[in-house]
Amino acid sequence: MATVANGMLARRRVFAVISASVPVLIFAQVLLAGLSIYYDGSLLSLHKGLGIFIAVPIASLVVLALRYEEVRPNLARALILLALYCLQVALMSIGRETGNGFLQALHVPNAFVMGAFSDFAARQARSLG
Repeated sequence: MATVANGMLARRRVFAVISASVPVLIFAQVLLAGLSIYYDGSLLSLHKGLGIFIAVPIASLVVLALRYEEVRPNLARALILLALYCLQVALMSIGRETGNGFLQALHVPNAFVMGAFSDFAARQARSLG
């Protein structure tokens, strides 16, 4: 019985750590965007690469919340975060392909919404553990 409880606690901790990494990664992404604009344009490729990488912890949160009952209360927040991430990618991709600068511009405020929501979600994940 203690082993089961330890496994549940470990999964909650892993979920909380992954949740906490998302706002940090988003902050790094925004910082890289600013640096690529105001300091060194070559950092834009690093910004894009990190943007692709951020999908890994976000998808992991969804999978963990679907898989394990003890972190299931976080599922709605994980799905919202995934939806915001998909919107983030869509805003830039569709905006670029259609030449719609307005959609591309919405990429920036959505990054801030993602950052704020991911911080909220991480705090909730810690409070449930």
